[in-house]
Amino acid sequence: MANHPEILNEEIVDPIFVIGFGRTGTSIQQALLGADPANRTVAAWQVHEPSPPPGQMPVAPGRRAAAAGVVQHYCDRCPGILSLHPYWDELADTLIEDEEILLLDLHDIYPVALCDAPAISVRVGSDDFEDAYRFLKLFMQHQQWKLPKKRWIMKGIEHQRHLSTLFRIFPDARCLFPHREPATFLPSNLAIAAVVYDGITDGAMDRRSMAAGYLADFKRRIDAVIAEPGMDDPRVRHVNFNAFIRDPIASLRGCYEAWGFEWTAEAEEAMRAWLANSANNGDRYGRHRYTFEPFGIDWAQHSGDYDEYRSRYLGDTYE
Repeated sequence: MANHPEILNEEIVDPIFVIGFGRTGTSIQQALLGADPANRTVAAWQVHEPSPPPGQMPVAPGRRAAAAGVVQHYCDRCPGILSLHPYWDELADTLIEDEEILLLDLHDIYPVALCDAPAISVRVGSDDFEDAYRFLKLFMQHQQWKLPKKRWIMKGIEHQRHLSTLFRIFPDARCLFPHREPATFLPSNLAIAAVVYDGITDGAMDRRSMAAGYLADFKRRIDAVIAEPGMDDPRVRHVNFNAFIRDPIASLRGCYEAWGFEWTAEAEEAMRAWLANSANNGDRYGRHRYTFEPFGIDWAQHSGDYDEYRSRYLGDTYE
C-alpha cells in the first residue's frame, strides 16, 4: 500500500455477502453466485499468496502451486474432510470463507493454515469486527486493483452476528442468509469439527466434551443473531434452505430482484452449467447421514433452545 496508495481509492461496489451457519447451503450459494460473469470470488491462492495483486502482473504458477500445497496438506492432515466438504478438492481454486482472509491480520485462527498447531483445539476469532471489516475491505481493494470492476461474492459464517458493523464498512452490501432446521445441520457441523480437530490434535479431543462446548457456544451465536438489529435490514435476504435446494435458480433470481441487480441470461446459463457439472456434486466423495449419537447428545434437551429462531426464520417450513 505504501508504494501504491492509489489502491486505497478502489471502490468496492455492491458486494454480496453469503452469511449463515455452516452446512446450510452457503457453499453452493457462493459457488453459484460466483458463476455469474458479473461477479468475483476469492480463491485459496489469493489468500495464501495475496501479493503481488493479480491486476499488477500475471500470477506465477509457483504461487498457485504453493497455495495448492497448503490446501492439500490440510486435507492430508485431516483425513475424511473431503467426504464432508468436497469443495476443498479444488485446491488453489477452492472458494474460501472470509474468516480465512481475516487470518492474514490475525483476526481469526483458521485451521487450514494452522493445522500443524496441536494447541488449537477450537477455532476462535476476535469479536472486534470493526477492524476485521476494515481489513477485509483493504484485502478486496488490493485484489481488484487494475482489474475490471465486478461485484464481490464473499462468504462468512460469523457475519450474521455483526451485520450492523458490516453495513457501516460496506454500506451498499447485500446479504444472503439461508435458514435450516438446527437438528438437521448441527450434527453435520459436529462431524466436520471432529474430523478437523482430530487431525490437528492427533485424536486427543474427546467428542462428548467437544460437542457439549460446541452446542453451548452455538446457542450464544443463535442468541446473538436474534438480538442483531441488522437482521431486519432490507439489504438482508432471508432464504429457506429447503426452498433453495428445490429450485436454486429461482431462489437466486429472487435475490437479484430484491437487491435491484440485473438478472442476465449469461448469469442463469453459467449457474445452470455449474449445477449440471458432475464435478460439483456435493456427494462426489460419498453420501453421509449425520446424527448426534456419536457425540452423546440428547437433542430433546437442546431443541427448545432454538424455538425462537425457528419461529422467526423457519415458521412451519422446517423439517
